[in-house]
Amino acid sequence: MRILFSFWLLLGAAFAEDLPLLGLAHVGFRVGDLEKARAFYHGVLGYDEAFDFKAPDGHVSIAYFKVNDNQFIEVFPGIPPGTKVMMSHIAMYTGDIEKMHKMIEDRGLAPGKINDAKDGNRSFAIRNLPGQSLEFLEFVQYMPNSWHRQSAGKFLSDRRVSTKLLHAGIVITDFEAARHFYVDELGFTVGLQPKPGGQSKPVQVPFGHHIAIRMPGPSGDYMEIGNARQPPTGRWVGVYAHVSLAVPDIDAAYRLVQERELPEDQKSPHDRWLDLYDPEGSRVELAAPKASGK
Repeated sequence: MRILFSFWLLLGAAFAEDLPLLGLAHVGFRVGDLEKARAFYHGVLGYDEAFDFKAPDGHVSIAYFKVNDNQFIEVFPGIPPGTKVMMSHIAMYTGDIEKMHKMIEDRGLAPGKINDAKDGNRSFAIRNLPGQSLEFLEFVQYMPNSWHRQSAGKFLSDRRVSTKLLHAGIVITDFEAARHFYVDELGFTVGLQPKPGGQSKPVQVPFGHHIAIRMPGPSGDYMEIGNARQPPTGRWVGVYAHVSLAVPDIDAAYRLVQERELPEDQKSPHDRWLDLYDPEGSRVELAAPKASGK
């Protein structure tokens, strides 16, 4: 009994401390044509391609579009056969990758080993994620000599439609399994639709329901997990697998992207958000904190 009690004390201690997360680092999307992707992420959204990673044969295998010094959108040219969800992964950054890895292990999860990446950062990933169509969830520490830190203060164009990656949404295959993973195991906080007693329920929307889950730490960054009434297909896959960029004024943002050869099939803005789509149908949501003059 004493051994069992000690085990539960240790397990409780592992969950008592929040994971040392500092915010969303990047979101990765697969694209079929890099030039078309550049026309969207640079041409329409205004993000500079700060650097890229080249494969041994010289072709670009990852293009890094810079939102701010800590946040990027990574674009992966080439779509493997059978790929339906173009969002490949989400990454969060920490100031202590060793501590982060130990805490994930102590929670009974299965993190991969810590890697010294070619971009100069240190990172690890969790694969085979429960109830979700992400290839992996990545945790990264920006190192002083990494490409990211060496680019600090650079590639921050005045053309950027937004300077803040606010949240990322993912395609869910099992809502309860995904909720348990993020909320019960990683310590995210459910942030929508509180009910009496401190509980929460999903928000009902026309195509299903979703909840926002806030990551531990000071950033306020969050994710959205949604459960479709029917499995999403076509563009609906991109509706779920999306990124949200904060803008102060949605009407001003709409006028700005209209001046940049916005594709004809884009919709007019709602009171507080505007949906754009990259060439593969992945959604980029521009979100304002409140209605702008409507």
